[in-house]
Amino acid sequence: MKVRVEFLSADGSVLASKSHPCMLKFKSEPIRILLTMFKVVPLVAGYISESQTLRLRIRGLTGGHVPTSCLRVMIEQRAEFNPGGGIPELYYASLIRIVWGWKRMIFVWITLVSFMMELLVAVICCRPVILPRPRSRDVSTREVHSSSPNNLPKRR
Repeated sequence: MKVRVEFLSADGSVLASKSHPCMLKFKSEPIRILLTMFKVVPLVAGYISESQTLRLRIRGLTGGHVPTSCLRVMIEQRAEFNPGGGIPELYYASLIRIVWGWKRMIFVWITLVSFMMELLVAVICCRPVILPRPRSRDVSTREVHSSSPNNLPKRR
């Protein structure tokens, strides 16, 4: 089977499209019934499930000047099957879209890190200007220290 991913604009026209071949794990009917019988208690309790996860990496699709409004993911049938045949039944599907604006995110992170580094350097280097030390205003202690015998000039 093939999975096709299409970028759609707001009016529904296809902006870009890419397909990728994939395969789900096959279990024959008798083996699937036998495994279900062995796993009936954990299945009913919800500890395990019989679902399969299909992980695809569709790369190479880029957006143009027209904004993308949504993505359409389709499972295409193979040529040897009749219409509607050969496509597995889907009960749940999800799509994880990785950050498309990675350039903007990198710019924001670089800006934040450089600002924090500049702030750190400013605090470390300009600390006496930003946070001045308190000075003592007691005049008597200064006079006592200045007239101490060690500070007097020596006589010869």
